Amino acid sequence: MIFTAVLSFFSYLLPTALSPKFISNLRLKYGESILVSIRHCEKLSEKLQKAKCDIEFLRCCLIYNLKPNFLNIRLWKPGLRTSEKYKSFQRNCLIREFESRQKQSRQLEKQVSSILIELEKRLSSLDYINVKKFCYNSASKIHREVMKNHKKKLETLHGGQLGQNYEEMKHKLIHNISSYTLSEVEERLLCRGWDFCIENKIKNFLDFETDLEINAMKLQPHCHDSVFRLVCSQIQNASQQLMRTSKHKKINNLSDEELAALKSLKSNKNIVICKADKGNSIVILDREVYIKKAEDILKGKQFEQLKYDKFYLEREEELNKYILSLYNNNVIDSKLRHQLKSTCSSISVFYGLPKAHKTGYPLRPIISTRGSYQYQLSKYLAKAIREARPQASSYIKDSFEFVKKIKEIVLERNKTYIKCSFDVESLYTNVPVNEAIEITLDYMYKPRKLIDVPLNRDQMKILLNLSVTNSPFRFHNKIYKQIDGVAMGNPLAPIIADLWMQKMEEKLNKFRTNRPIVWLRYVDDIFCLFTISETKIKDFHSRINKWHDNLNFTLELESNNSISFLDVCVTQDEEDKLTTSLYRKPTHTGLYMLWDSNQNRRYKLGLIKTLVIRIHRICSKQSIIRNELNLLRKTLTDNGYPPHIIRR
Repeated sequence: MIFTAVLSFFSYLLPTALSPKFISNLRLKYGESILVSIRHCEKLSEKLQKAKCDIEFLRCCLIYNLKPNFLNIRLWKPGLRTSEKYKSFQRNCLIREFESRQKQSRQLEKQVSSILIELEKRLSSLDYINVKKFCYNSASKIHREVMKNHKKKLETLHGGQLGQNYEEMKHKLIHNISSYTLSEVEERLLCRGWDFCIENKIKNFLDFETDLEINAMKLQPHCHDSVFRLVCSQIQNASQQLMRTSKHKKINNLSDEELAALKSLKSNKNIVICKADKGNSIVILDREVYIKKAEDILKGKQFEQLKYDKFYLEREEELNKYILSLYNNNVIDSKLRHQLKSTCSSISVFYGLPKAHKTGYPLRPIISTRGSYQYQLSKYLAKAIREARPQASSYIKDSFEFVKKIKEIVLERNKTYIKCSFDVESLYTNVPVNEAIEITLDYMYKPRKLIDVPLNRDQMKILLNLSVTNSPFRFHNKIYKQIDGVAMGNPLAPIIADLWMQKMEEKLNKFRTNRPIVWLRYVDDIFCLFTISETKIKDFHSRINKWHDNLNFTLELESNNSISFLDVCVTQDEEDKLTTSLYRKPTHTGLYMLWDSNQNRRYKLGLIKTLVIRIHRICSKQSIIRNELNLLRKTLTDNGYPPHIIRR
């Protein structure tokens, strides 16, 4: 697929053929010497295109660890082929050949350029343009033929499709709703996904070492001095080795055309490229449209624009003063004080993730608090609350726990069961923050203190208020503050919203009739099992929507005895048993970590292992497991994983 895209890119650049009569006319107008120069330029252009094709072929061989036939040397002892020295020798030869072709390509480019400059001086403007077209057209024929042969060779060496199958995946991966038209190279680049790592050289070693030292210092408050020294030593050794190898690294996992496309997209100030809210797809919007969508959200009652920009500094100073007072009163020790206080912080940033699965691509508001004055405090409190929280019987940690609870359900044959799910609309922005803080404190301190922090209830309340209320943030050079709701992007938001929902669902105990026999909740998603009619379920839906003014549940009933919840599909089979299988949302793209992404090999192997374990833990029947494993093999192939890796 890589070579198909490169071929189409060059076909776009190289114009159509010109009439052979044009050459004869040039001979008559300018003489035989001009024709010789043109023919020489034509041949050099063909050589240049062949060299570029060879470079792309060798680059793919190096990335995917393929050994072309010219590296197969006859040895006196066949067993040496499996030795590390022989493999290392082959790779070194491949690198030398790659470097040689690059050098040849640069020389040919200079020669072609010098001839074209000379021709430009001697030919008229129109004739010069036509000569360039003629040379490009001749080179394009060579390019197509060589690319076609190289593609066959690579697929033979690889044992199947090479690289990402982006032609099949791009319709799910890219949502271009902007006025900008993407080229094929730009599409291929974006199809690699938001998390694709580019293999690149370290250009500024001083900045690299400085960044490492700054980030290493952040580890010091969290570990013992001896451990910290050991970690720093290991980081230094690894960084020195990385810098040594980076100096000699000449191979990139992106082609030159893709790197050029990346720079072009980065410099385009008229569009905004975002990761979609769900799935691994990418959405391209016009900048003006994106800003308008975001500003429409910020006009809501949960936000307020500030006329001055010192509010952020005031909040930071307020936090630091209170932490200092806790330290002076011997409530917290020096280590905790330095962990919680804010130094060299930055203001939170608002951005939106387009909901690609909804009409009009509305934005999901995110306020990133990373690096802000309350971030470390929020992390500390969130961890403490999460470890101490009382768990309701309806609480679900993840899909695996949900499947485990589903397996424990036994259905009676003489009853009719209806499965359904409820979802809370915009939970985070609709959580009444002050009420949620009081509920959180009640869970932590009533009837006895559960949370393992050196703080009483009043002190904890002040810190929670400093963390989640009146949080300032910026968007498009304007300063805002959130006056209600919790910010998605704050470490405290999920746990506070979850505890508030836990308090709301306690009202379920007051229901004497029309209650679900199963009620399982994951934050704002709820799975229910009823033995009543659909009409009564809808009445139940109306009643729970009255629990709170800020709560609005949506109802989804089962279809064909099946319903999806999280990434699990629950089905009632003919034997009146609940079976589970994997569910993929419409936003699922099938994109995982690509094989040619610049990430450690063990992470890619770990991904395969994780996906296989997930299939076995979620799917309840062997027939479903076999189908899912076959689908996984195809998905991994589409993500560029070699066949021998998948077979492992």
